[in-house]
Amino acid sequence: MNNKLSTVSMNGRMAYVIMCVEAYLINKYPDRDWSIISRKMWQATSMNWADWPDMFSSVIPEVLLQYPEYSAEAFGETLSKSEFSVLKELYDGITDGIEDDPSDELNYMLNKPFEMSMVYEGKVIGDGQESFGIIEKAERVLTQNGIALPDYTKVLFSSANELNGWGNDFDGEYLSIILTQ
Repeated sequence: MNNKLSTVSMNGRMAYVIMCVEAYLINKYPDRDWSIISRKMWQATSMNWADWPDMFSSVIPEVLLQYPEYSAEAFGETLSKSEFSVLKELYDGITDGIEDDPSDELNYMLNKPFEMSMVYEGKVIGDGQESFGIIEKAERVLTQNGIALPDYTKVLFSSANELNGWGNDFDGEYLSIILTQ
C-alpha cells in the first residue's frame, strides 16, 4: 500500500484512514448509528489540522470514558452534553477505552485518525513515511477481521504536490460509507 499512496497528500491519506475506520465500524457493529463519529472524523479533511485533534480527541473512547458524567470544563466547545450521552451509549459494551491496546479494537481504530493528525505536528512532512505505519495498522485490523480494504483510488485526486504535501482541503463526506447511506 505504501507505494500506492506515495503521491497522495496527507489530507488524502487521512481520508483513506477514515475510510478504513468506517469500514471497520459498519462491518463490526452494523446495528449502531456511527454518524456522529463519522461527521467528526470527516471534518479533518476540510479544516485546519491544528484545530481538529482537540475536537476529535473528545470522542475517542479512552478520553470520553474517563468521565462518568458530562463535564463542560473538560469538553468545552468540542462536545455537547447530548453528544456525550449518545457516545456513551454507542460505546456501551464494546470498548473500555484502553489506550493504544490493539485488543480494544474500537478504541484502537478510532485513534488512527488522531494519530494521523499528530504525526507531523510542528514538523515538515517530507515524504510522509511515518503516516504509512498508521495506515498499515488500520489495514491490519481490517484484514484480521475479514473486512475488505477501502478503494484507495478514491483519494488519488489529493496530490502530495499541493500545499507542501498537506494537500488542499476538501469536504470528504462524499467518500463516507456511513453518511451517504
